Amino acid sequence: MALQFLGKYRETGLLLIRVSIGLIFIILIAPVLWNGRGSWEHFGAAMRHLDFHSHFQVWGFIGALVGCAGGVLMILGLFFRIGVLCALIVTLVHVVAIWKAAAGNRDVDLTLESALHRAGTI
Repeated sequence: MALQFLGKYRETGLLLIRVSIGLIFIILIAPVLWNGRGSWEHFGAAMRHLDFHSHFQVWGFIGALVGCAGGVLMILGLFFRIGVLCALIVTLVHVVAIWKAAAGNRDVDLTLESALHRAGTI
């Protein structure tokens, strides 16, 4: 094989993928934690599509905390699968919210692709 020498960089590639996915997830969700109750309520409003009709601030805070914790666990490599599972849960709630809010939109495809990518890393 002509590219057999790249085998020694396998672990480095996995590290870069793990760190980049975790960092992207933290960059997207950390501002929700920092901005307070208004952002939590907006973030938690996606639970409306799962037939939860109250306490959106609490759901938003829990979702943002779980998402950021999942990103940190992915970056550190500590309990990586649990971190990916946390990120996948937040992504699946987002998929359901986008799916029910905008049927046939391109956002549904991108969000579903992101969820399948996270499910594949488990």
